[in-house]
Amino acid sequence: MNFTVRFKEKFQMENPGIRGVPSPSLLLLWAYDTAWSLAAAVNRNRVSSSTPGRTLLGAVLDTTFDGLAGRFRLRNGLLQVSTYEVVNIIGKGARTVGFWTPESGIFKNLKANNEKGLKQILWPGDLATAPRGWDVSSTGSPLRVIVPSRHGFDQLVKVSYNPTNISVIVTGYCIDVFDALMKNLPYLVAYQYVPFNDTSTYDSILNLVYEKEADAVVGDTTISTDRMNKVAFTMPYTDIGLSMIVVLKKYSSRSMWIFLQPLTHTLWITSLAFFFLTGFVVWVIEHRINPEFRGTPWQQFGIIFYFAFSTLVFSHKEKLESNLSRLVVIVWVFVVLILTSSYTASLTSMLTFQQFQPTVTSVQDLLRNGHFVGYQRGSTVKYWLEEMGFHKKNLLGYGTVEEYAEALQMGSENGGVSAIFDENPYLKIFLSKYCEGYTMVGPTYRLGGFGFAFPIGSPMVHDVSQAFMTPAVQEEMARIERKWFGNPGACGSSSDGINSSRLGFSNFSGLFLISGLTSGLALLISLSILVYQKRDELSAEASRTRSMSLQRLHMWLERLRTWYQAQGVTHHQ
Repeated sequence: MNFTVRFKEKFQMENPGIRGVPSPSLLLLWAYDTAWSLAAAVNRNRVSSSTPGRTLLGAVLDTTFDGLAGRFRLRNGLLQVSTYEVVNIIGKGARTVGFWTPESGIFKNLKANNEKGLKQILWPGDLATAPRGWDVSSTGSPLRVIVPSRHGFDQLVKVSYNPTNISVIVTGYCIDVFDALMKNLPYLVAYQYVPFNDTSTYDSILNLVYEKEADAVVGDTTISTDRMNKVAFTMPYTDIGLSMIVVLKKYSSRSMWIFLQPLTHTLWITSLAFFFLTGFVVWVIEHRINPEFRGTPWQQFGIIFYFAFSTLVFSHKEKLESNLSRLVVIVWVFVVLILTSSYTASLTSMLTFQQFQPTVTSVQDLLRNGHFVGYQRGSTVKYWLEEMGFHKKNLLGYGTVEEYAEALQMGSENGGVSAIFDENPYLKIFLSKYCEGYTMVGPTYRLGGFGFAFPIGSPMVHDVSQAFMTPAVQEEMARIERKWFGNPGACGSSSDGINSSRLGFSNFSGLFLISGLTSGLALLISLSILVYQKRDELSAEASRTRSMSLQRLHMWLERLRTWYQAQGVTHHQ
């Protein structure tokens, strides 16, 4: 009969008042095996009462057998344990969930037909499933996350109330990003959003975390050095930068030189150089075999320019004799055709379509002219503007994108501003609503960006920052940004002004490369043919030149010898 069954039956018989008889532990099995080894030693050696105890001890030490707790064997008087008990610790108690032996590995019970694996593990809270790690909510109270409640930039954070059950509804880009990060942490986090109405300055909100009245701040909170002395920020989750927005004004060119503007200076110079190069290559190939390319030096010089520039209107009258020059002209005419077509389209665009350009292009213009500039009330942008050199009297604060647009339209002369300075996320919101008539200009000044605030020393700062780097979060953040700000570049801006229609060298570099290679190859082949045809004459000329050189050398040596002789006679006298 199974030992466990017999043990429970006998235990129940001897202790009828106890219910729920436990299974024998490993210590009990060791005790049973020890008693069995003693009985086996006595039986094997037939030890009597007159036998010394030393003989019995030696018999026990030599006893080896497979007991209930595994292989029973003593070495130096100690049991060589071959079976280990796996214990599940629960609070101050424990329960056996399995055993391990070198031969069989892990199994549930000490039986001949033992089952592999462990029994059900119970986790804190009597949970049957393993927790993901540290659970912030295990204390019973969720994190108290402060959210700024204000109006003006609802795409970032918006707090509304459900009139039915008076519940708080928090939405926005910052909220979606925080929720996505919490879902990707290696442990469960319970939290609740708590609106904070006093948003005159975000420092007062961060003080709640510093004073242990809140666990975190989620919103459009800019990271700065002063704030980092009170709270710990995660890595920034928005564009890091401060830029300015200005009004676009209509551009209408009345310049008498507008016909030069479709092409950049580099493209004009390159085109003229290739006109001359093409004419020169054609002249080199044709002037030996074509009478129309001969004449006085000035006539030939004029033919080079006239022939090259006549390809603009395809009116060159000179008949080409060589196939090489025809190839050069065909390729060049193709280049000219594309170049003139593009030039015509660009010039037409400049003359017919409405062009725009920014009213202000740099911070230096604003400082030099003493213009008024705007910023967002309650933000750290005012401090940065003062550091740039703006006077306090020239700084005007605004709270909504509508106020931004109204102030820009009024301008500095009429009580408004010439530019609005703010962090890039706010400017994206502005441009997503006011797509036409405004643009971002000037350099981008690097700031801290938006970050989530936690108490200094909180382990969540590292974990949340690390979650940013996972591919799943990056993809989710891209989707969230499209949701609240739209697709990047969806707002067609006219801020490039007249430069948007100008053509540069890079637009035609491939064509110029083909034309240059064709001209160079044709010139090389032409010179090779010329050398081959004139090889006899060149050889004879080389022989004559060599003969004349030898004669001149001989004459020079004779003169030198005569001079030395004359010097010798003079010295002798």
